[in-house]
Amino acid sequence: MRRTVFILLIVAVIAIVGLYTFLEYRVSDIAYVGAVWELRSHDREYVLRRLYNSNVDVDAFRGRVEPLLINAEFTEEEFAGWALNSGEPELYLAFYYSVYPDSYGNFSASADNSLLSVYGDGDDFYVLSVSINQESAIGQTSFNFKIKDLYLEVTTDGPQIYLLGEEFHIAKNEPGMFPGTPVKSEDGRSMAVGLGDILDYSFHVAGTGTVTLKYTYNIATNNIFSRTMLEKQLLIVNVYIESTGDGDYRLEYTSEPFSSLEEFLG
Repeated sequence: MRRTVFILLIVAVIAIVGLYTFLEYRVSDIAYVGAVWELRSHDREYVLRRLYNSNVDVDAFRGRVEPLLINAEFTEEEFAGWALNSGEPELYLAFYYSVYPDSYGNFSASADNSLLSVYGDGDDFYVLSVSINQESAIGQTSFNFKIKDLYLEVTTDGPQIYLLGEEFHIAKNEPGMFPGTPVKSEDGRSMAVGLGDILDYSFHVAGTGTVTLKYTYNIATNNIFSRTMLEKQLLIVNVYIESTGDGDYRLEYTSEPFSSLEEFLG
């Protein structure tokens, strides 16, 4: 009886190892190949999409694109098309940003008197919302990867970062919890927080100027034996908020040309 149990255990272990090996090696390596962006809702909203492909022919892609980069003889649509055709689409991440005023919302009602005394009765209070979606690229047939281990750093050149109840607001459909408490500087102009797997959140800013959001994240296989494939991916987006003086405001979104922390540090 013991011998039979022992043999069954060995068979079970071999089966588990075999399944793990199969799941691991059936997934190809991936690489970042490009990004496209668009403005929506009268420039109030900004969407940046990043594409990661497998089986990328890097030399062929660079050979076609780099000569055009010198003379800038291409459109963003053409660049996106080349990226989509460079290898096999595996992960298409869409980062959605929006900024809207919260003149009479919970923020104004909850803000401390010192902020209200500086910024008045709800003027220049804004809700900055971010949502990350995994979308389907043209020609994508598999979804073997996912984003994870999100870490966010926020800095401003003037606007004050404000958290209701010292917490981020998580969208109602987001089941996760933040793995850590946001750490904010004394002057309210910088903040860092580990988001973990939270992909949808918002916070408030008071005042006008530039708010910079710096993401780092990892990409892992999307199976029960999740394995990290790419580490320390980087996305930096700047949001410039300007009051027009007539009760309206203007936004300007820009992104930095870095795809990883290694590239950013040079």
